[in-house]
Formats: sequence, C-alpha cells, structure tokens
Amino acid sequence: MSEDLQRVVDTLARQLGRAVAVDDVHFRLLAYSAHAGPIDDMRARVVLTRQAPPEAVAWLRRFRLARAEGPVRLPGTEDLLPRVAIPIRFQDFQFGYLWLIDADEPVDDAGLALAGVAADEAAEVLFRERALGELHDARVGEFLRDLMSDDHVARTLAADGLVESGLYAARGGVVAIVVAPLPVAGQDVDEGDRLALGAALRATAATMPFRESMFLVRPTHGLLVVTQRATERAPRLADELCSSVSQRLGRTDRWRAVVAGVGRPAARLADAATSYRQALDAIRVADVIPVFRPVARHDALGIYALLVAQPREQLRSMGVAQAITALLDADPALLLTAETFLDRAGDSRAVAERLGVHRATIYHRLHRIEELTGFDLSDGERRLVLHLGIKAARLLGDI
Repeated sequence: MSEDLQRVVDTLARQLGRAVAVDDVHFRLLAYSAHAGPIDDMRARVVLTRQAPPEAVAWLRRFRLARAEGPVRLPGTEDLLPRVAIPIRFQDFQFGYLWLIDADEPVDDAGLALAGVAADEAAEVLFRERALGELHDARVGEFLRDLMSDDHVARTLAADGLVESGLYAARGGVVAIVVAPLPVAGQDVDEGDRLALGAALRATAATMPFRESMFLVRPTHGLLVVTQRATERAPRLADELCSSVSQRLGRTDRWRAVVAGVGRPAARLADAATSYRQALDAIRVADVIPVFRPVARHDALGIYALLVAQPREQLRSMGVAQAITALLDADPALLLTAETFLDRAGDSRAVAERLGVHRATIYHRLHRIEELTGFDLSDGERRLVLHLGIKAARLLGDI
C-alpha cells in the first residue's frame, strides 16, 4: 500500500497513542501502525497473514458495518478486545474500515473526531489510488490485447510500448497463464463472473514482484502474463490462481470445473502470444480430459499438445473412426485395452496389471482388436495411427 495511506495511519497512531489499522471491505489488512497499547490474538494474526481469519470475519459481519454511518463500538469477547470501527467512504463508495483497539481507556469523543478526519483522508487516498490503478489497468489492457493478437507488427509495438512505458520489466522469458470456468450446459460466463475473475487476477498479480505481471479479463477467461523468473519463484502460482477464482466465483452448480492452462515460456515478450495460445490449448484438453484438471501445463500434455493444435476437421479425418466404432460396438473393454496397450508401448504385463486381468486375457483381446480394426499391432506405423486416432477421438469428445 502507498506511503500516503501509511502516513495517515502513523499520524493518527501518534495522536491517539494507540494502534491503528486499515482494512479493505473484505477485512484484508491494507496498513497498520506500530503496536501501542494492548492487542489481541486476532490483531496479531491479521498483521502476520494480512487478513482476518474466517471465524473473525463471520463475527465482524454480524455488526453490518457496511451500513454504518459513523464509528461503531464492537464489544469485547473472551478472545477479542473491544474495538472501534470507522467506515472509510468517499463519494458514497465504501473502501474499508479504520480500526482502533478500545480496551483499557476507551476512545473519547475527541479521539473519535480525530479518527473520523483520518478516515476521510484515507478514503481520499484510496479513491485516488483506485482511479490511478484503473487507469494503469486500462493502459496495460490495451497493450496486452495487441500483444496477444495475430499481427506480428502489433505484437512488437505492444511489447516495446509496455517496456518503454515502464509497465512491464522485460526480464528473460515470459509465461502466459489462462484461467477459465467451464460452464455446465445452458450457462455462460457473465459480467459478474468477469468481475470475480478480475478480482482474482488482480490479487494474484499483487503478489508478484513489481512490473513482472500483467492481467487481462477476456469474455470467457482471464489471462495473467508473468516473467518466467516469477513462475520459478512461485511454482504453485497457477494452482493458487485457480483456487482463488473458484472461491470468488462460487455457485459451483454453474461450473463443471475451473481450470488453469499454463503455456511454455516464450523467450521474448513479443512472443508471449505463443505461450497464450498454448495455455488456451491446455484448457481445451482439460475441458474434455479431466485428468489434466485443475491445472493443465502445456509441457505436460504429451501427445495431446500436438493434437490440440490441429484443426478439428483434420483430427476427424485420421481414418480411425470406423475402427473405434467397431471396438465400442463389440466390447468397450477392447477400446480401453487397445489404448492402454498403446500407452504402455506394447508392454502386455504392464497392461494386465493396469487393467487387473490375466495376461492371457490381454493376448486374447489384442487378437480381437486386430480382427475388428484391421490394424496389425506388430506394425509400429499402424500402431501409431491407431494410437493417435484414439487420442484424437478423446479430444473431440467422441469417446
């Protein structure tokens, strides 16, 4: 948080001789003074974790602070000291709360008046920073849209503009992370969902080093672009982003899943669109093959990375559909056996162990597979065609 907000907090703390803190509307800590006077376990935990614990948030919401017109005194409990909460508002917009511990010597009217002035000053600071933040996000968003375009010249100009404007630090490779809710039939990503996506992306970007992240909310997904160094320092970045989006979206009955796709590192900022396309491809795979959820990394997709980059019409023209249909019609176990046999590079023992049947059963099934499909499984090229065909059918959702 800015030095201006910290200055407001420190000044009030000196005036009152007690600890002061400022939270946002979700009770996440924005600024706090040095401890003066008594504090309790919740204040200590908030300072350490930057947010109130869930049980404390539930307790605070009982007081309906968002509706308060002025200071609210919260009574103490067995575990919590009494508090004073002062709403921080500017032009009828709620930004959060200014907090004072109200133990030992309760805050008098003069102290409350000083705190009210400080709350107004904090509101002006937060309003100004929000406006500047929105302007910053808009500028980054314009550059980022061009950076992800199909126009090579536009991508180059956008990369140069981001660096020259001081909006992004070109420090080695760059990685695109896409996060998307997968709607159930009849549902779509609406404006409220996009706001939730934006909040999760903004919160995640705030944990990254200065000028090493950018984000953009698109109609069906969110995009986070970070330096490769940042992903190496935070290997669970995509997992945490995915979890944050899931929590903010809520309404799990609307989504089959929330997934993140991670592209491979691009060597230059101007090539970030390649990583972006790979991240989108990873989500396409995770959409139809749940084993890759919740985070699908392009470099871990195996053969699917090759297949998903092909046009759907080309995947359908691989000439294996009739063979797959013949296996499914005869016995679905034959298709599973064929796929497992090909996945295990023809290791019959491994296939038997994986499927939990005797090796003799595997040999019998392989013979039936060859009869029904016309594919000679001793022919490496024919095995490859059948293998790719089965994987393509899975990717297309045909099996």
